[in-house]
Amino acid sequence: MSVLDIFSRLTQQADLMDAMMDKLGVANEMRHMPDHAAVLRRAANRCLTCEKPDSCQHWLNNESHPDEAPAFCKNHDLFERVLDQMDKETQPAA
Repeated sequence: MSVLDIFSRLTQQADLMDAMMDKLGVANEMRHMPDHAAVLRRAANRCLTCEKPDSCQHWLNNESHPDEAPAFCKNHDLFERVLDQMDKETQPAA
């Protein structure tokens, strides 16, 4: 694998992760989390090791308003926690 191939893969995976965060509506919330740089770095590392970028792209192309990330997503649990937190923040206090 050439250096160009490596950079191409890095760019593709980063674009997929950004698209996934935008599609789920968690991008802004994640950028405002405590220690967001470390959280995003770990999420990016998980994404870079994903062996299903084609499945991810297909999912992104075909889901219009998803409730959660696909089960195969290595960041599914992270995104689910962020979505849960967002739900809690929008619910009225009891």
